[in-house]
Amino acid sequence: MFGFYDMNGRQRDTYLTRVRNKKVCELMNQAGFSDEFDDKLRFNVRFADFLHRETLNAETATADEMAAFLGRHPVFFAKPNRGTCGNGIEKLNAADFASAEVCAAYLAEKHLNVLEEPLTQHEEMARLHPQSVNTLRIPTVVLADGSVRLFHPTLRVGRGDGIIDNFSAGGISALIDPETGCICSDGADKKGRRYAAHPDTGVRFNGYRLPEWDKAVAMVTTAAHMVPGNHYCGWDLAYSTHGWCMVEANCTAQMGGMQIITQTGRKAELEALIAQM
Repeated sequence: MFGFYDMNGRQRDTYLTRVRNKKVCELMNQAGFSDEFDDKLRFNVRFADFLHRETLNAETATADEMAAFLGRHPVFFAKPNRGTCGNGIEKLNAADFASAEVCAAYLAEKHLNVLEEPLTQHEEMARLHPQSVNTLRIPTVVLADGSVRLFHPTLRVGRGDGIIDNFSAGGISALIDPETGCICSDGADKKGRRYAAHPDTGVRFNGYRLPEWDKAVAMVTTAAHMVPGNHYCGWDLAYSTHGWCMVEANCTAQMGGMQIITQTGRKAELEALIAQM
């Protein structure tokens, strides 16, 4: 991924590898709060004001609540509570189930306990790749003075017929200029292949301006202060017809993508921020 086979030891040492990623996250975040992010059901309660879509806890929902949700959302997403990398997510149609009870039994069998109303993606993001809901990953670092720094935010888009934009599920990622909200690199996938334009839609990455970037920044800046003791988090945002919506967040968010895109190690930059915590 990083092209270490073409680097000497000094060059490799500039990268935040997966092991280092875990260590710095443990250093930046207070122990015991990870469930506020990793548990999607708890996350949906704490950050409800930023979701801008209806969610349902399938574990605790009554038959009437399940039936009402299916009535309002004939097509919906079902997720495992602690899934990662887009694994296990299903897009379901209520008409495929004979009743709300049958649907509930299917969800319980598949351990899909987080139900969500589908987001209607805004055309400004859909034109990059209409089959997937394309998202931003915006890592934040909260410093000792209370200010929040954005640490190499990225755009993530799907490709082909895939409905998932995740880097680990075959998606393409590109860097975002945190000051302007414009894409400032070509796209890349997890295997390190580069794309000046999206291979399916032909939209060029470098220079693409994201809509209402200031509102996305304001959302993650506010959210970054909502779990005391946590100084680092990666926030995933989608842009719907209602504006920016929070999809999920991860206080151990991987930093591989931001380094793969331009083959640039970010260890020294993060160490400088940690020194200001």
